[in-house]
Amino acid sequence: MGMFGKKKREERLATSSDANQITTLIGESCIFEGNVTTTSSTRVDGQLKGKITGEYSLIVGENGIVVGEIKAAETIVYGRVEGIIESSKLEIKSTGSVVGDVFIEKLTVDDGGTYNGRCVMTEPQENVLVETNGPATKELPSSTIDVEVASSFEAVKENE
Repeated sequence: MGMFGKKKREERLATSSDANQITTLIGESCIFEGNVTTTSSTRVDGQLKGKITGEYSLIVGENGIVVGEIKAAETIVYGRVEGIIESSKLEIKSTGSVVGDVFIEKLTVDDGGTYNGRCVMTEPQENVLVETNGPATKELPSSTIDVEVASSFEAVKENE
């Protein structure tokens, strides 16, 4: 295969929609202030001051620093984060440091990793189909079901 085939393969890799592929990179010598929204996995090896929102993974490299707010499906910290993290899964690696509030479902802190702040852990929500008296069914988060069941139980208890 000649060099033309190689170029096409590289273009295909660069445009892949694979969620695990990092297509957004804030390099080590980069200092960025402002808000970033991305639909791909992102890696921060430089400094970011502001808000970063991503649909997939956010990786803060060993030399990376984020000061502000992170919203991502998964956050992996090898460097330093100061601020608020809202993520389904947060991993703080042995070289990582997080200072601030985190709102997560799963937390992993490796030996050597540090975390100082407030942690609010939620259970993953599952949608549950509920049949109503009418012809339609409703899809509700499981936390809603618990509240409705508890409310019905209290009403029965009061009537006894």
